[in-house]
Amino acid sequence: MALDPGSCIFRRFAKLNAQNLLYLQAELENVQTDLDEIAWNDHCSDSEEKQAYAFNVWRMQDSLNQESPEYSVQWRKVLEARKLLKEYNEALLQQAELLRFGLPDDTDVDIIEQWVDREQVDNRKPLSPKTPWDENEDLIALRSRHEGADEFTRWVYKSVIPWFHQNWGVHDKKQRHLETNVWNYNNRTIKKPLITIFVYNMVFVLVMALMVRARRVDIFATATAFAAVQVTMITNGNCGS
Repeated sequence: MALDPGSCIFRRFAKLNAQNLLYLQAELENVQTDLDEIAWNDHCSDSEEKQAYAFNVWRMQDSLNQESPEYSVQWRKVLEARKLLKEYNEALLQQAELLRFGLPDDTDVDIIEQWVDREQVDNRKPLSPKTPWDENEDLIALRSRHEGADEFTRWVYKSVIPWFHQNWGVHDKKQRHLETNVWNYNNRTIKKPLITIFVYNMVFVLVMALMVRARRVDIFATATAFAAVQVTMITNGNCGS
């Protein structure tokens, strides 16, 4: 994740955040009701000191210095409401920020899940607690991998590359030993993916040059990134070998 910001995928915890806001909102409702009642009682009180609270905030603040705690009830309730309001407003703004994050690409989620599965198998220890990436509806991506990209590039990354990976970037089941779960590997098999990457990139560059108005250096940079993604796909497909 540190090397690839596009893989920074985390849970939103939408349910917990919504519950937290509802709890804070209910607490504030109770505090407001109590404060209104206290303010009215002070206004109707026989004490001139309490009656002055509605018109003199300084005297209400100074009530904390009174010997009798009954004079400072309203101000202490104001301080309680102020603290709770700050917590509520911060949670509300944080929730608004979380809702602005987009959903991660399915391909990125699959790559992370495959990596987690391999780590569990290699270490022979399950993750505790359960892997958070199983909650697809609750995931957010801190940064979109395709931010600022045109529609054609998005289509290539989201449709063409996953299709390519599904058909040629995954394990060949014929080479799997079912009892030991070990994959047979042959160095000669790497030639086919490399040739495919070369041909695929040539086609990609030609299509980019014909369909997109861009400088050569931009096309070169895009093609380089495209090749890097293909290598990553193939590498992830063969990591368990």
